[in-house]
Amino acid sequence: MSTLFYNGKIHTMVSELDEKSWMLVRSGKIERMGTGEPDGDLKYKEKIDLGGKHVYPCLIDAHVHMLLTIAVMAMGFSACEITSEGVRPNTIKGVGERIRSYAEKQKPGAVIALNNYILTAIDELRMPTKDELDDWAGGRAIVVYSIDGHSTSLSTKMLELVGLDPAKSNGVLQGEENERMQGQIVNKISSLISLPMLAKGIANFHNYCADYGINIVGALEGNANCDKDPITELAVKLARHFDVGVRLYLQYTDINKVRPYEKYMKKKRVGGCGEWETDGASGSHSAAFRAPYKDNGIIAGTYYTQDQFDGFVKSYADEGYQIATHAIGELAIEQVLNAYDKNENGRFFRIEHCEFHDDDAFERLAKGRYAVMMQPGYAWIDKRYLHTYEQFLNEDICARLKFKKLLDAGVCVCGSSDAPVQDMDPYLQMLGETQFYNEAESITPYQALCTYTKNAARAIEEEDEYGSLEEGKTADFFTADKDFFSLSPEQIADFRPLQTYYGGKPCKRYKGTMLELARMMLGKAKLI
Repeated sequence: MSTLFYNGKIHTMVSELDEKSWMLVRSGKIERMGTGEPDGDLKYKEKIDLGGKHVYPCLIDAHVHMLLTIAVMAMGFSACEITSEGVRPNTIKGVGERIRSYAEKQKPGAVIALNNYILTAIDELRMPTKDELDDWAGGRAIVVYSIDGHSTSLSTKMLELVGLDPAKSNGVLQGEENERMQGQIVNKISSLISLPMLAKGIANFHNYCADYGINIVGALEGNANCDKDPITELAVKLARHFDVGVRLYLQYTDINKVRPYEKYMKKKRVGGCGEWETDGASGSHSAAFRAPYKDNGIIAGTYYTQDQFDGFVKSYADEGYQIATHAIGELAIEQVLNAYDKNENGRFFRIEHCEFHDDDAFERLAKGRYAVMMQPGYAWIDKRYLHTYEQFLNEDICARLKFKKLLDAGVCVCGSSDAPVQDMDPYLQMLGETQFYNEAESITPYQALCTYTKNAARAIEEEDEYGSLEEGKTADFFTADKDFFSLSPEQIADFRPLQTYYGGKPCKRYKGTMLELARMMLGKAKLI
């Protein structure tokens, strides 16, 4: 199949000013491009007038917890929302009312999962207890995730399902205890999804990606603290048939658990969060800093010794894997860089979040072959509504939040969502990049789009196929009625594609039926 797209403003992303007016797509690839009127010798079966619309390469969200995102889309909702008036609801009672209203419509045995509980915007400054969840959800199994993903609340029924004694817990998990329980929680939630719910979640996931112009996600999957992990097996089977491209990063430090999946991987990748977390997050007082938190004096350390972490990295680096590691505080970032520097193997090693690097880490990032995966939308929300950083961290630590400086130094910096911790909306993250927490570190709209296109393609080591619109590359793109490069930050927040194309074909819209899921799974399997 060949299609000529013409009469457009095709922003190739090769540079900010590089623009074409037509492109010929054949068998899903861009065969030819040009300016002005299409060449007269072109041969094609279909001709599409772009009507002067703007065209951009599709976006890559390289840090997503895919299966949990699908689960939340199938069996829950966002606990809090960001509105023009602030965070709503902003009280424990208000969250409870939302949960009660939702639970009353569910079956008695239903499992409920909520994300985006904005802890520091809640007047009571705490997570809900198991007793409160039991009351609101009518005794159902329910889990509530804080917006930073490092605090979780479980009802009595959910505590029982994941093997915790309700008599010994108030249902609130934080810090390292929270990190080490996530495998059981995710596995249990996922195992209780019915096939109709799974079909609904997968459909919502696909439609969501299409609505935002996303063609690829980096899926950070795997629950290593479980003896068996059938849910990850399910995620792999599903993802190989998705329209959305999936790039698998397994969160196991034991290489023997990863080897069975190598045959399904487009390239060997490992890491992310889970067992690859070297610290927690500032909102839960578990990010690893040398200085104590200013509100309570806690000094949080890293989850591993340097020797332990060196061993994890070496086992994978020696076998040619790309490695991704969660690190937020400067102690964790230092530990990751120490291990990476000892085990370079030619792959693009990733640091997830990497928010509070010190000057020494900045110099090392600028000199090394690293990709930094950030979520600036969270910092944007924090500065205006949450005030976590200013409440918990000293000014000199907050001053370390950099973005423009990293880009200017040549570091491969990417925007990403960390969904379902945050919404997958890439334009929230780009808003945070163009209106950064430290104002002098803000970047232009073009640079922001690069963090989801060219840079993200480099981070997953597929810049030869994706990230820009060039001859020979995959024809994944979206159209828009606005020039993204001329938008204000506020306009970026409201920006949405008109139509998304994968391989030069309009994205399919899904209804979430079992028949759709069956047809999807009968299609040809892809590498992930």
